[in-house]
Formats: sequence, C-alpha cells, structure tokens
Amino acid sequence: MSDTIKSVTVTIIFDGAALNRDEKIGGNILSIKKLNVNGEVRSFIGKPAIRHYLFQTLHKKESERWKPAPVVERGSGDKKTLQFDITRADIITSSELDVFGYMFTIEGERSLTRKSPLGITKAISLASYDADLALYANHDLLKRIRNEGYSGTMPGLYNKEEHVSYYKLTFTIDAKVLGEDVWVLKSEPQHEVDKLTLEISSNDRKELPGQLDSPHKWKVNEEGIIEWTNLNDKFQITFTVSHKAKVERIRDVLEAIKNGLYAQSSGEANTIVPLFLIAGAVRVPSPIFHPYIDVRKDDGQWKVVGVGDAMKNSWLEKEGNQSIVYIQDCERLRVDTVWKDQAIKDWDEFLKKLGLEHAQVEENKGQ
Repeated sequence: MSDTIKSVTVTIIFDGAALNRDEKIGGNILSIKKLNVNGEVRSFIGKPAIRHYLFQTLHKKESERWKPAPVVERGSGDKKTLQFDITRADIITSSELDVFGYMFTIEGERSLTRKSPLGITKAISLASYDADLALYANHDLLKRIRNEGYSGTMPGLYNKEEHVSYYKLTFTIDAKVLGEDVWVLKSEPQHEVDKLTLEISSNDRKELPGQLDSPHKWKVNEEGIIEWTNLNDKFQITFTVSHKAKVERIRDVLEAIKNGLYAQSSGEANTIVPLFLIAGAVRVPSPIFHPYIDVRKDDGQWKVVGVGDAMKNSWLEKEGNQSIVYIQDCERLRVDTVWKDQAIKDWDEFLKKLGLEHAQVEENKGQ
C-alpha cells in the first residue's frame, strides 16, 4: 500500500503560567524566559521544554510505545556530550528517535544525524510581561521545626517572577520524513539467520533481530524493514517504519497536542491544554497558521483573530473545494462562525482525511 499520510501543522492557544524558568537574578530571584516582541517584553517557553512536556505526556499515556530511548556519553575530555545511543535503538524500535530526531558522533568529526520531523516553535505569550514578582517561603516546614524546639530557625525566603497569559504554540509534522531514516556506512551489512549487524564505526556495531526478506532487505519482525544499496565505495542503509507504527505515532502526537500536555515546572503541576486549536493538512510542512493567529477582546469576550487570513494559504491541502482544516474553540476563546463552518467539524473525520484512520492501521497489520 502506498503511503498517503499527509503532513500537518497545528497551532494552539493555551492559558499558561511561568512554565520555563531562566537563570537566577541577584542570587534568590527565579526568573522566567523573556524576549522583546515589537517593543514589548513577552515571556516564552522554549522548544526544549515543550519537547520534554510532549514526550512525558506520550510516555505517560503509552509507556510501551513511547519508552525513553537509551543514551550514551560520547567524546573525550571536556568535549564529552550525552547523546542517544543508536547502537541500541533506531527509528524502527524507538518512537522517540523517529519523531524527535538525534545526533550520534563518530570518530573523525563525522556524525549520523536525524533532523526531527516534528517542528516545534517557542510558546510566546500574547500579553506583555509587567514585572510581576512574588515572595515565597516554606512556612510548613518552618512551623514543624520550630515545634521541635528550633526557635532560631528562619524561613528561606525567595522571589519568583510570575506571568499568566495566553500563549501561542505550533507543531508541524513532516509525514515524508517521519518513518524513514538513511545512514551511509563504509561496510556492507552482515547477516546471519536471525541477526543483522551494521558496522557504524571501528568501535561501534549495531545488531538487529529479524530475518532476511530478500538479498538486500531485512525485516525487523512486524515493526519495519532495513534495505541497503551500494553507493560508490560506501553503502546506503534505509530504515523504514511499518505503516501501522507510523500511523500510531502520528496519531499519538496529535491526540496529545489536542487533549493537552502534562507540564510541571518549579514544583507546580500545570497543563498545556488548547483553548483554541487549528490544524491543517499541508503540502509543504511549514507552520503556516502561526504568523496570523492572535487574540483580541471585544465587549468582554476574548476571540481569536487571523483565522480567515490563515485559511487563504495555498500550502493547505484541499479535497474538492474544502481545505482539510479542523478548528476547535471554547466558551472562553471564540472563533467566528464563518470560519468554523468552512472547516471539518469532526476530529476523527479530519484524521481520516490525513490518512490516519484506525481502519488503515488494522488493514496493514500483516504488511
């Protein structure tokens, strides 16, 4: 079956607090990350934090499918770095490596690198930061120790910058990149009855279970295939995830974004739950909605603006005359009905238009 999964971009607006701390100021003030946007100071949540929250959510929901990939320390001296260990995992066996990418350095300044097929923007506040600051102390522990007779103990006072605002965030999935990875190695893969060996470098080897499917094709159980071809004096190794696994991974990511990410920062449990969401199938995997979307307050009601402009973008995929777009709003954050009427109203129908319906997963179980 040909791979008909479409690339997709999703922009959300959520109500959040200071979820991403920066360096301390003056010794005991916990700051938040900030930047200048058109002359205003805005708080933001960086991509690494969003990536962490998303993966933690996926792992909590599907712990087997989203196991943390193994890591290893590479390099020597003061140039040591922590990296994902591709001798023990790859995009076929690890959803994390497939979706979030990796870099694995090899001697001689070479590296095997996978660019993440999941693009993530910063989450930038839609309101300016007005230097809110709060003073905190651990009164509960102080009371306990004073009850035990330590009357001279003083509370450990500290300050935290605080900001509560709407934030805008976009995720974009490149469906052509997700599920496929290419390595170029010096040596041809070696196979036995139930084991394929790849020589990554003179010091690094990778072994995969499975069976030979054809002279240059290895089947890793039902999870995917590995193929190799001669490339001048080297060998091109192509990893391809099964269609079923690819559908499951993309659905997992989209469902997590739609329903909300688990986010914990500075001991506070938060959620990144979209009050507004616009998702669209795109011919070019670009965050096309992101620049247009903003919020405005009219007669006491917050509303989303820019949706009409965003839906004019020519990169949007269409079926007939209708763009493959899904819009979700709520009582707190409304979208004009005229734009909602032009969008697909059912989430499962939208996933079907992307090529992600469950029936396709079942159909491909034996492939």
